[in-house]
Formats: sequence, C-alpha cells, structure tokens
Amino acid sequence: MSAAIVLKEGVSGLDDQRVTTQIDRAIQPLQGVYAKAFAIGYPYVRTAIEQQIQVEQERLFPVAIGALLIILLRQFVDIMIPVLTAAISILWTLGLMGISGIPLNVVTSIVPILLIIVGSTEDIHLLSEYRHAQSEGMQGRAALKLMADRMGWTVLLTFITTYAGFFSVGLSHIEVLWQFGLLASTGLLFHFTATVVLIPAILALAGRWQLDGRSRFVCAGSGRLASSYWRILYRFRWLVLSGLAAIAIVAALGVPKIQVNHSTIDSLAKDSEVRHQVQAVNDELAGLDDFSIILDSGIEDTFLKVRYLEQIDAIQRFIEKQGLSRSTTSFTNYLSMLNMAFQELEQPMLPASDDEVDELLVFLDYRYAKAYVSEDYSRARILVRHSVDSTEQMQAFVDKVQQYLDQHLDPGLKAHITGSSVLTLSATRSMIDGRLQSVLLLLLFFIVIISVLFTGLRVGLLAALPNVYPVLILFGVMGYAGIPLNIGTTMAAAIAIGLAVDDTLHFMLRYNQELKSSRHQLTAIHTTLSTEGLPVISTSLALIAGFLVFTLSAFQPIEDFGLLSALVIATALIADFVITPPGDVVAAPGQPVGSALSAVATRADSAERAVSRHAAVADSPFHPGQQPGRIRAGAGRFRAR
Repeated sequence: MSAAIVLKEGVSGLDDQRVTTQIDRAIQPLQGVYAKAFAIGYPYVRTAIEQQIQVEQERLFPVAIGALLIILLRQFVDIMIPVLTAAISILWTLGLMGISGIPLNVVTSIVPILLIIVGSTEDIHLLSEYRHAQSEGMQGRAALKLMADRMGWTVLLTFITTYAGFFSVGLSHIEVLWQFGLLASTGLLFHFTATVVLIPAILALAGRWQLDGRSRFVCAGSGRLASSYWRILYRFRWLVLSGLAAIAIVAALGVPKIQVNHSTIDSLAKDSEVRHQVQAVNDELAGLDDFSIILDSGIEDTFLKVRYLEQIDAIQRFIEKQGLSRSTTSFTNYLSMLNMAFQELEQPMLPASDDEVDELLVFLDYRYAKAYVSEDYSRARILVRHSVDSTEQMQAFVDKVQQYLDQHLDPGLKAHITGSSVLTLSATRSMIDGRLQSVLLLLLFFIVIISVLFTGLRVGLLAALPNVYPVLILFGVMGYAGIPLNIGTTMAAAIAIGLAVDDTLHFMLRYNQELKSSRHQLTAIHTTLSTEGLPVISTSLALIAGFLVFTLSAFQPIEDFGLLSALVIATALIADFVITPPGDVVAAPGQPVGSALSAVATRADSAERAVSRHAAVADSPFHPGQQPGRIRAGAGRFRAR
C-alpha cells in the first residue's frame, strides 16, 4: 500500500535546494516507521538535473576537446589556436552568465562545449588558406593578405549564418530557450572576435614559420584527386542524383510519422533515483502532474447552489471515465464528505438542496477549501492530477475535456483550463513552431545572400538544395526511428542548418572568386574542389565528432540533439560534394546555363571528352599563378583554346 501527502508552496521563487533540504529534514522521522518514505516533486527534479549537469560538464568537456584534437592533429598551431580562441570565448560567455544572472541548466550547460566544436570551424578554414598561400611561395604579410582577401568575406558571412542559427533559438518565448540562444549566439560573437584578432596576430608573430605545406588533397598529382572526383561525379551524375532523390522520397514518407513528446523526466538520467521515484508516483499514485479547470460565474454564492455543484460533479465524473486521471478534487468533495458524516451515509454524496448546503457551511472551515473555491463562492476550481507522459496524448485529453465543457456547461458559467500541464503543452507548441520557422527563415536568409552575390534568384534557390536535403533527411529519420520533437530535437534542426550552410557558402564564394580570375567554369570548379575540399571535410568531421560527444549525455534531449546534429552535418557534407559542384556551373554570372548541366541532357559525350581533356591538363605540373589549359563553356559543348 502506498500513500502520499501533497504539499503546495506558499511562496513562489524559493530556492530548490532549500526546499528539498527542509522537506527531507521533516520526513526523516518517517524513515524507520515505513518500508520506504521519500519526498518528490519538481524542486527535487530540478535539483537532480543541476547535480547531473555538474557531473556531465566534468565528463564531457575533456572528451569534446579530445575529439577536436584528434580531428585537427596536424601541427601544434592547429591545436593551439582553436583551443585558445575557444577558451577566450568560453571565459567571456561564463562572465556574461554571471552578469546577466542566467543559470546553468540542462540546455545552457552545453554552450561551452558547442563553442569548442562550432568555433573551431573557421579557425580551420583560415589556417588552411594560410597554408595554401605558403604553398604558392608567399610568406609573412603576403600570405596573410592572400588569406584575408580570399577568406575575409567568406568567414564573415559564415559567421553571420551560424550566428543567425543560434540567435533564432533565442527568439522563443520559452525562458530556457531564449537563455540558450542569447548565450550561444553571443559566445559565437566572442569567438569570432577572438578568431579574427588572434589568428592574424599569431601568424604574423610566427614570421616565416612554414606550416606543413599543401595538403594531400591538393598535392595529389597537382589536383588529380579533385579532377578524378569531378570526372566520376559527372559520369555517374544521373545515378547519384537519382539515388539522392530516392532517399529524399523515402525520408519524406517518414515525416508524417513524427510525434511530439516533451517530458520533464526525460531530462533525468535513466538510472537516476529521482526518476525512479517520479515513475513510482505516476504508476502507483495519482501522478506528479496536474492541471486545473476554473469555473467562474461572476455572481456571489453561485457555488453554494446545488444546481452548480452538480455541474462540477458531472465534470469530475466525465474526466474519471476517460481513464487518464486517478484523482480529481473540488469543493464538492469537501461538501460530500461533510454530508456523508452528518447524514451517516455509506459513501460521500452531495446535499440534496440549497438549504442543506447552508447548514453544512456552519461546520465547514474555509481554510481547508480555499484552494478550490473563492471566498465569495463565485469561482470554483477542479484540480486534475494525472500521470500522462505523452504530449500528444495529453493534448488529446485536454481537447476532449474542453469539448465537453463547450457542449454541456451551464451558459451562466465560464470555464478555462490552465495549470502546469496546459502551460507545458502551450510551450511545446510554441517551441516547435518557432524552431520550424527558424529553419525556414535561415534558408530564406541564405537564399538572399547567394542571390545577391550571384545577382540571380535562380542561383540562390539552386544553392539551397544541399541545405534543404539534410533537413528532409533529419525529419525522415526522426519519423522512422520514433524520435519525438522535443526541446533537444527542435534545437538540432535550427542550429545544424545554420552550420550546414557554411560549407555551401565556402564552396560558392570560392567558386565565385575563381570564376572571376579564370573566367572558365570547369577550371573554377576544379580549383574550388582542390582548395576547399580538405577544409570542408575537416570542419565537418570536427563538427560531427563534437556533436557525437553529446550522445554520451545522460539527458535524453541532449543525446538526441547531438545525434541528430551530427546526422545533419554528415548529410550536408555529402550533399555539398554531390549537389553543389554541378550547381556551381549554373552559378556563373553572364554565362549560359547550357554548360555542364545542359550538356548532361544534350551533349553528354562531348562534355565527357571536354572534362577528360580538362583533367589531363590539370594533372600536368604548373607553377604558382599559372593557369591550366583554358576551357570555355559553349551553349552545348566545351572546346579548348
């Protein structure tokens, strides 16, 4: 047999640690009387989460740094600079938390690790470009100038898109999300400032310190790897694109299967004692969660009339029939108990007349009923306790109760449903709607940037394809795997898409630069793949490894966030290397679209020979600054000149 005593906080805003300590002290004498005696509630849940956060920070922080170092393990400078810029941004962000009073919770606790993971990406790109300048024979100031010329706008724009992804989370009306959005976006601003100041300064102080020269991706036969990849991609273009399209269709079929489920106890570790206690209350007693139905007439003494008391009783009986609540409490329960005692009845029963109610009021101590009826008896409350854990099931339950009220409630009464469970439902809907809107706004923002840079909306829409694809795969996987939409998974979509567009921007902007200098599309594509391939792969692997660190978390929403973010980055990497290169051909300003992509449909054989001739020229050695054999794109064919 189990029993529970329900306590209500008389003062709001009390410290959770103080509350739990006082209650534990009060129930200490019960430990030897009963087989098990414990106190549970949201102060205990929040305290357990806070303690678990401290443990996870100590455990995951070094793992995140280790994952980053393994990916970047090339030279000391590759390790020192990302760690240094991350350390500065984390220190400033923690200072912001202290000044603003933002607490460390299950969501804000991941910000320091995110700054290590996300912040390192632009460091990698800048160092890679400096290496490339050195490989062309430049040193010191000349290498720094080339790095700034080639990467300045790119780094700024990728920072803006990433910043927008995190800042969009902060636009939520949910406190924990806007706190995370503010901290993460401001932390990235701190990191960007540290990056653009420290990296040029450190490289300038290094003087003629030679980094490790060209990467293998660039040096393999003077671009043989990039040329071979482009040739293979072009040859099997229809097979590859058909495969991606088939995967997208399958993923789209899984999207309707996505469910919404935001549960507080999911934020507790699976082996947590507090979680087991919450589960015991939900399984054996009335449940930890509740909501209230408020009935208001605006007329004094309304709920001293049997007619209206019967309305309350009918609502309670309807709720009990749904089988989702084990306890409903109202003013009628107190009157029924009093009536049973005075009438010597076998079970509680409402008084039969208004006069009997007036007689019972003489013996009713209002202090015990004030939580369920106003002092003038014009407003009444029904408290409904439940153990419903599913958000969709809870929403259906509330909708069914609301429908009953709309159809059966006396016209003289007004009713509304409120309470913690209803507020959670509203917050969940707001959270999901906000995150989906953020994804759409980020994609729109990206399309505008590319359209302005390439002076064409068509180019912006085409460049968005590699970034729409990962989002579709993300929601498809969630549908098939049964991963619900919650605070972690909705964050993953907005944040990861803000990161995924970075690689596309690097490809597109570098292609734009190379096209202006070479004036030839295939040459520009070849150079873009050669120079941006390794940095894009390195940053993506660093992000994937970093996000996978979160899968070690004991918090289910954080584990889902890490897993799905890694999935988006990996899918975006594939899409960038498969969809973006052909799309770059179309992006050539002032040149006909009938180059590589048009040749696919009209002159495939001619295009194949042109690509082969271009690859042969690219395979031959040439001095820095010297262009390979020039190839001009015609309306339906390529010819060398």
